[in-house]
Amino acid sequence: MDSNFRSLSKHRFIIGFLIVIGLIVLFHLNFHEKFDAAFTQLPITASTWPVSKNFFPPSNEIDQNVLNLYREQISQRQKYLLQVPDIQDYFVLYNTLVPEVFCRDLVRIGFIGDGGKWICNPSSVQSLPECVVYSLGIAEDPSFEESFQNFTQNKCLVRSFDKDLQSSKTMKRISAANGVFMKALIAGKTNKSMNHYTFKDIMNTFGDTRVDILKIDIEGAEFDIQDELISVPICQILIEIHGKSAQHTLQLLKKFSIYGFYLFSYEINGRYHELSEYSFIHQDCFKDYGIKTIYGKYLS
Repeated sequence: MDSNFRSLSKHRFIIGFLIVIGLIVLFHLNFHEKFDAAFTQLPITASTWPVSKNFFPPSNEIDQNVLNLYREQISQRQKYLLQVPDIQDYFVLYNTLVPEVFCRDLVRIGFIGDGGKWICNPSSVQSLPECVVYSLGIAEDPSFEESFQNFTQNKCLVRSFDKDLQSSKTMKRISAANGVFMKALIAGKTNKSMNHYTFKDIMNTFGDTRVDILKIDIEGAEFDIQDELISVPICQILIEIHGKSAQHTLQLLKKFSIYGFYLFSYEINGRYHELSEYSFIHQDCFKDYGIKTIYGKYLS
């Protein structure tokens, strides 16, 4: 009897011990689950994110470590740009350039070869109440305007300009792209007898208060009208720059930057290195074109 009692007590002790262990395990699991849930619900503030000298909002588009590296390189790029020479040597300039903002839907529109332009999130124009495209320099090739309008289902109004009259065939292509053509040379002062117009006067002629997309390919005259370009509201500037030197080109890039434009794309001309394509977006238009991530501004 004593033997049976001791055996029964032993089994009861083991069972009780296992029950206690089980309860302890369940308690810890439940505690950690509630703790983890509470932790993940804590508000994330700006101070939670590592920031550099300037404040940059957190981004869920790009890995934060990659963003931090971009931002650490800002001062290095600015110092390196001080070495850009005033001659036809683009080594330093082209090695330094990177986008200043992340454009999620970056696409090249127009002819695959010469004449195409890199544009940021063109689908965004569909949600705009109205859209206006200005095209300076046609030279019998409205392929960019046609491609853009095909992509956006003729959403925008196209205003095209060239110092020379265009052929009837080109005029028909522009018209089919919901566009108009005006013989005009953009200048610092309006002289209608010579078909010279300031950019402001051109916009007033059409009753436009903002330009969504400005395409520029005017064979070096962009330097003559740079003050005109920054005097009116423009969202995106897609421009081929014909610099006399690397420093000459850099000064125009800096000017755009000073007036609120951020570089989002550039394309080096493989044949003529002094000619390259640059695409900028103004900070006031970030929301319209879905810009959420700023790598960091270094051009100014």
